[in-house]
Amino acid sequence: MIGLFKIFDAHVHFYSNSYFRFLVKQKTQRLDINTELKNLAAKGHIEIPGEDPVALAKRWIEIIDKWKIERLVLFGSIPGDEDSVAKAVQAFPNRFTGFFTVDPNSNVLMENAEKRLKQDKLRGILLYPSLYQISVNDSWLDPLFALCQETKTIVFTQFGRLTMKTRDFAGIPTITNDEYANPKDLIPVAKKYTGIRFIIPHFGAGKLDELLQVGKECPNVFVDTAGSNSWMADHPSKPDLRTVLQKTLAAFGAGRVLFGSDSGMFPRGYRYDIVDNQTKLAQEMRLPIADAKKLFYENMASLVDN
Repeated sequence: MIGLFKIFDAHVHFYSNSYFRFLVKQKTQRLDINTELKNLAAKGHIEIPGEDPVALAKRWIEIIDKWKIERLVLFGSIPGDEDSVAKAVQAFPNRFTGFFTVDPNSNVLMENAEKRLKQDKLRGILLYPSLYQISVNDSWLDPLFALCQETKTIVFTQFGRLTMKTRDFAGIPTITNDEYANPKDLIPVAKKYTGIRFIIPHFGAGKLDELLQVGKECPNVFVDTAGSNSWMADHPSKPDLRTVLQKTLAAFGAGRVLFGSDSGMFPRGYRYDIVDNQTKLAQEMRLPIADAKKLFYENMASLVDN
């Protein structure tokens, strides 16, 4: 607990050993994998964890115990790394909730999603429309959304700016298509699949006005506050975090805003500065204690515990 607030972090990347191996395998011209991993670590000044995901999970437990963080949503941040997250959640089911990234263009999309959601009991999927060059409103995704509605799966959908530092460190360009980066694309989907709870991260990552429209129209869409939100410096209105949070609370209400740190890489580990900044901001804004408790813990808990 940080001061008055219990923390359920809705946005943490579980960068396992196999995550980095899957990543460097995407390079078209590459050296042997171990050399690529060494080069990636050196370029990014980061650590590549050992091969046991449970050992990595234990490390996260030690860190969040130190910072008094109650629970985390762990992201499997690349297709293929579902096992790592599943093992971490199985080891610490009361502390971790698992989400996994899907490749919408995969020929085993539905087979894998069925296994992960029904057998492994992972609770959410991650969609990156602009990265995988497919609209969230494409009918191709209807079977996936039907499965998500059936299994009460949370659908985390990235819009706006997409920066992936691990890809930069690996020398893999992040090629995105802005045609698929508009949060408003989610409106017809959210209205069709009212049983699904959708999450848009980073306050829409630069698509603030569009995000606010979604919040007003779709009661089953949530937003997370994750990370430093560097997009604000380039936004035409140059908002500060206080302004963004105020507008988001006005559009979504306190019951649909989720705290996120966007932690992941070591040796940095947990981004406590994000917790500190946002809890202090909530107090400076005189956010009612009941609303702050929703934002920092209760909203995410209600999504995954019901």
